[in-house]
Amino acid sequence: MESVVSRVAIGDIIRRNAGRFPDKKAIIEGDKEITYQQLDELTNQFANYLLNSGHKKGDKVLTVCGNHWEYVVISNGIAKAGLIWVPINPAISKEEKQYIMNLIEPKLIIGDAVLMEPALDVYQEYCSTFLAVRGIFAGAQPFLPAIEDEAKKEPAIEIQDRDTAQIMFTSGTTGNPKGVMISHLAVYIASLGNIIESNFNEDEVVLTMMPLFHCAQHTFTMSTLHRGATTVIISGFEPELLMKTIQDHKISNMFALPMMYRMILDHPKKSEYDLSSLRRCTYAMAPMDKRSLERCINEICPQFALGTGQTEMYPSTMVFRPEEQLRRFGSYWGTSSLINDTAVMDDEGNLLPEGEVGEIVHRGPNVMNGYYKNEEEMEKSRAFGWHHTGDLGYWDEDLQLVFVDRKKDIIKTGGENVPSIKVESVLLMHEDIENAVAVGLPHEHWSEAVTAFVVRKEGAATSSDDVISFCRQHLGGFQVPKDVVFLEQLPMTSTGKIQKHMLRQQYQNHYQVTNERFK
Repeated sequence: MESVVSRVAIGDIIRRNAGRFPDKKAIIEGDKEITYQQLDELTNQFANYLLNSGHKKGDKVLTVCGNHWEYVVISNGIAKAGLIWVPINPAISKEEKQYIMNLIEPKLIIGDAVLMEPALDVYQEYCSTFLAVRGIFAGAQPFLPAIEDEAKKEPAIEIQDRDTAQIMFTSGTTGNPKGVMISHLAVYIASLGNIIESNFNEDEVVLTMMPLFHCAQHTFTMSTLHRGATTVIISGFEPELLMKTIQDHKISNMFALPMMYRMILDHPKKSEYDLSSLRRCTYAMAPMDKRSLERCINEICPQFALGTGQTEMYPSTMVFRPEEQLRRFGSYWGTSSLINDTAVMDDEGNLLPEGEVGEIVHRGPNVMNGYYKNEEEMEKSRAFGWHHTGDLGYWDEDLQLVFVDRKKDIIKTGGENVPSIKVESVLLMHEDIENAVAVGLPHEHWSEAVTAFVVRKEGAATSSDDVISFCRQHLGGFQVPKDVVFLEQLPMTSTGKIQKHMLRQQYQNHYQVTNERFK
């Protein structure tokens, strides 16, 4: 009984706001509008369907979906039933899907037909029960008809706050993806922290555009619902659709990648749309160069903030606040969220003072329960009583945290360490460069050679020599790229992370040619 009286559970968020704002719009997607009362009833119907179908607390439900209102119903319905939501990125390889399926043994798979069909044989190998959300595929029952006769009253399920609510998988850039077990408490407390940090109010209209299967958008959307505000869902990024959505729905708060904001800035039809409703814009995943940031604040929205976190430490964990954005430039992460402690640690577990570089570590209620079936990696992540991020940083004189690089992305060249992010921030200052990344590639003389991979803006004819000359004006000699490779696009995850490991692998023999320029 005590667990019922004092529990913290994700499903409570929807029920409580249905009681407070029954007729208020919770979700808008196209012409579809769903009130908080309707959302509560739909999530209850789905939870009852799961339990009446024989699923039990702790069973895993895997989803392969794009952004739509049903996805919000599905994830919250799973939570209300006490089951575990396992969202996956539909774009991962068949091998990764097989690995995940074999690991978690899902009891039910829910997906959109267009995303399920390319790997339907894989899903059917590991599961026999399917629901289809958008479209229909072989062996699946349509989602909405399946739940329409279920009771609209929430099922009575005992849920502990540290029960695993969802398992989200990391990108697996250095091996098999790791399943991160996230508790009800982590999602609940992180969303409350975000509300306070972002100064959300009940009248906000917030955009859901980034993939809901990723922790950053999921926490942003849950924060919106926790506040009792309205979220407008679109299925992906297209500059003109985004600007039209902001104008038509008077979006007040949004989250996007820096490159997306830059594409809005340079869009030929930008002046045709009214973006003045925007009150606060959040960016993440990559740094924002000074020139773009200044333009964003002047031309898009007066308040920009950087949010950081990771699946293992449910976001946001740190915030580089709007009032700091134009006071200091660089790869700043700012200060801890009000729900976290943050420190910088050396390899022996000593906490480091201002100015010294070490690994960024955290503590707080939003830390993961652990890696699913991977106790060894979990223990490593909690050495010395802190959660280890794998990121390097230091505190500046004002106790703002500066991100240096991922441990694995530091370029070791000629006896010097070069943070890839430092090179990237300079590359992005170039007016002809749309996107860029720096990696270290094997080199017989330098050990690793700093190498720039660049996507030029449409119509730009900037050469390698132009880019290298520009870098020499802003970087030390050992930090300047030894070569520039121009690409039509950079390899990216669907959440906007540049896949440096793919570039390292594809171009590992780049410098194994006789060329004086590379020496």
